[in-house]
Amino acid sequence: MTKQDDLRHADFSNLTVSQMTPAQRAEMRRRFETFMKEIVGLPPRTAPERPANVRKWVPGMKA
Repeated sequence: MTKQDDLRHADFSNLTVSQMTPAQRAEMRRRFETFMKEIVGLPPRTAPERPANVRKWVPGMKA
């Protein structure tokens, strides 16, 4: 396993940014960019279309 592979699978949750090496900070930046590409690449959520024959219910109104 190479040093790059070690960084790809390393857990940095116990480190602050000031404690990280430049290679670790670069890996965190790569992970963030990959995450953002996946999130931004998703299609926006849309509400399901309401059928045209559904009418709003009004209290006291006979159907």
